[in-house]
Formats: sequence, structure tokens, C-alpha cells
Amino acid sequence: MTVQYIRLISGENVVADVVEDTAEGITIRDSITAVPANAEGTQLGFVPFAPLQDPEENEILVPRQFVMFVVKLAPNLEEQYNKMFNRTSVIAAPTKKLIL
Repeated sequence: MTVQYIRLISGENVVADVVEDTAEGITIRDSITAVPANAEGTQLGFVPFAPLQDPEENEILVPRQFVMFVVKLAPNLEEQYNKMFNRTSVIAAPTKKLIL
């Protein structure tokens, strides 16, 4: 599993598990896209990237011509993504060290 942040030429910000990356395109699954969560646009929420997709089809091929860039996702967002798709371990370790 490689969680990546994909920016499309349409302006959509997609977070997904990249299954395969070829010259033809990027095959993804468990894809979500960022949308404004408040009127000011200062918070983001996530919704399915392809909400009308047949649930039996769990992968999408995004043609290379529609991709602006693919980069590593910010660690805090990757942690949230993994929680959304139940990809966390049974024992959750804290991400920040506590000073006692």
C-alpha cells in the first residue's frame, strides 16, 4: 500500500492507495477528495472521489494526461486516511512525544 496525494488538472486533490503507476495512468483504490468543510474554506473534509462507482469495482485507472503531480501525503493526513479505511494497527502509538 502506497498512500499518495494526486493533483488532477481539473484541480481536484485526491488521496488514494496507488496500486500501479504506469505510463498509461495511475491505478488507485480507496480514493477520497478534499472539499471545503466550512464557509470560510479554512477547514477540509473528505468525500469519496468517485461516489457513483460500482461498489464491486474497487480500482480506478486515472489516465496519465489528467494528472498534474503525485507526491507523498503529509504524515498527519496519512494517519487520518489510514483510520478512515481501518488500516491502523490494533495498538495505536502516539505520534507526538509527551514531556513528563
